[in-house]
Formats: sequence, C-alpha cells, structure tokens
Amino acid sequence: MSEHAVATPSHSETATGTAFSPDFDRREIDTFGKEDGQAITVIGKMLVLFFFYSLLVMSAVAIWTLTGKGQTPSQPAHATHGDSADSDE
Repeated sequence: MSEHAVATPSHSETATGTAFSPDFDRREIDTFGKEDGQAITVIGKMLVLFFFYSLLVMSAVAIWTLTGKGQTPSQPAHATHGDSADSDE
C-alpha cells in the first residue's frame, strides 16, 4: 500500500558511515560542531539565569502579598446604581 523510502549510500558518505555535505570539508564540520557546543552552553546558562530571576521575582511578590502590603484594604461594599438604599424614590 505505501512505499517506504530506502536509504542508499551516496558518494558523500565516508567509511565510518557519516554523511558529509560536499559543500563543507571535515575541518569546517568540526568547527560547526564546536560552535554548536558553545551555543548550547550559552543557551543553557541563559535559561538557568532566567529561571532563577523568575524564581526570585515570584518569591518577592509572594512575600509582598502575604505580608499584606500587596493586598487591597478591606472596605465595605459601595452601593451601586441598582441598590434601593441610595435611590431617591
């Protein structure tokens, strides 16, 4: 019913079985790998930094709210337009 694609080795595969692009040589591919590793490290550090920043801000807001400084004061409900107590009728 469905046809499965069969991978055939091309001329760009080496004896180790890894495929290389004909546009890049081995040294360039190694350089790309090292740069990718550095980028992954930097992204990981940024994610850790953003996580701790968010945790710090969330904790500060929670403490601020729980101490009562971030809560609105309790006031009696104001009469609205539809209440009969404030009507002039």
